[in-house]
Amino acid sequence: MNNNRSAIVTTAIVIFYFLLALASVPTQRYQYTPKPQPCVKHRPLTYYPVLTQINLSGTYSMKDLPEAQRISPAYFVELLNNLNYGKYKIADGVTPNLNLYITLNTDAYGHYGATISGAVYEGNFSFNMLSNYVTHQKLFQDIAAKVDVFITRGWCSNCPTPCVID
Repeated sequence: MNNNRSAIVTTAIVIFYFLLALASVPTQRYQYTPKPQPCVKHRPLTYYPVLTQINLSGTYSMKDLPEAQRISPAYFVELLNNLNYGKYKIADGVTPNLNLYITLNTDAYGHYGATISGAVYEGNFSFNMLSNYVTHQKLFQDIAAKVDVFITRGWCSNCPTPCVID
């Protein structure tokens, strides 16, 4: 009789936990979708000069990252000014109008690319350059050309393509 009693208690406990597990199973699944972000159109920056701060980092072991961080801002602003004379200036000791964050990366074959994000008071932009570059110079020239287009023509965020700025 003791064996039957312990078997009944064990069975009751197992059934109880099974019913608890069954009760905790959700009956209806909800799928949450984020609200679409509003379309934001940013007009070109029309003021002169655009005070620029450049922050350079690397996702790989650069041979001399501190030296590149020291030299690259002046070189990059020079490239920007070659595209649009006198529009850009390094923000030295003053609050910048444009903050550029450039993260260099490389693939296993020694090709370079970058992730670039820019921040201005009125909004942000970002883009990627694929790891198709053999030299940093050509990569920086292409980054400067694309940044200059954003600054002189404006940009859109979360808008359907093509981006048409009024």
